[in-house]
Amino acid sequence: MSRPNFLIIGAAKSGTTALHYYLGQHPDIFMTRKKEPKFFTFEGEEATLDGPVDAAGQKRYDDIRQGSICNIEAYHDLFTDVTHETALGESSPLYLYCPRSAQRIYDYNPEMKLIAILRNPVERAFSHYLQYSIQVQGDEYLPTFEKAIAAEPIESANIWNGLRHYVRMGFYFAQLERYVKRFDPHQMRIY
Repeated sequence: MSRPNFLIIGAAKSGTTALHYYLGQHPDIFMTRKKEPKFFTFEGEEATLDGPVDAAGQKRYDDIRQGSICNIEAYHDLFTDVTHETALGESSPLYLYCPRSAQRIYDYNPEMKLIAILRNPVERAFSHYLQYSIQVQGDEYLPTFEKAIAAEPIESANIWNGLRHYVRMGFYFAQLERYVKRFDPHQMRIY
């Protein structure tokens, strides 16, 4: 049975989709056809979100739930097409943001190699805002970027909507710290 030996863990809106695609072009690298299986975010549990959810958050929740792989057998099925490749990977930017993912990855394979792509947090936040504005087009009032940033602490405390975590998803130190505490530096590449 083939199992992954490296992961692209994030960050969201930092080029993980492009990297996933380009790595998959290399003859010795196998990348899953499904990008963002989110297995180590929801391993062994139903994909659920904590707290109250607004309409846009509910749509995002439904997308996350339907697109997530939560059991090990289904996760390993992603790697059944491996033939001769030596580097086997997948990409799920939620791994960087989810507090449980680092330990779950370590428990699965303490020798796992990790790639994190970081982007200027302001540019990342604005790209995130633009993506959100496309996804909710016409469904709700969308404040300006500046107002959305100002409202984030209040909204994050009262309504779960990961699409509105523009600033929080750019706190790379706190997110990477969970990995640095568990994995040797030679296992991690941060760009």
